[in-house]
Amino acid sequence: MEKENARQPKSTSAEGHGNHTAGTLPTRKNTVTASVLAALLEGQAITGMEAVFEQSTTRAAAFIYYLEAKYGWTIERRDIAAGTNDGRITWVSVYWLTAQAREAAFVAGARAWIDDVKTAASKRRKGADKAKATAAKLNKMRRIDPRQGDMFGGAHG
Repeated sequence: MEKENARQPKSTSAEGHGNHTAGTLPTRKNTVTASVLAALLEGQAITGMEAVFEQSTTRAAAFIYYLEAKYGWTIERRDIAAGTNDGRITWVSVYWLTAQAREAAFVAGARAWIDDVKTAASKRRKGADKAKATAAKLNKMRRIDPRQGDMFGGAHG
């Protein structure tokens, strides 16, 4: 039985007849949401692994959903096969905006917004060393449940 509220795959719409209108640009520009959208607007296709390195998030799918649900973007996706370092094949989702949606966004002023997002990210990156040092201090102060033993190889103790 199919879930009543299950999202329909993009492949159910006729090829070339998707929604190509631009959504809303987020007001806050120093966020992961803004960074993901800026990358998509510049024509990048994003997978979860690429988002780890480019946007510093392990939650690419959550931000894609957020851009669709809150900001009205129609983000295309498909699953692709990827080889892993340990010899397996796995399936990952890749996300992108159509050329028509990107063009509509640029007509509406996306270039200046993207530049602002990049400026905000550059400014935020200047505090990366301080943030890492603060995170290390916070992790040292955390109390680990003794029932976990050496579950984390001493990394948390």
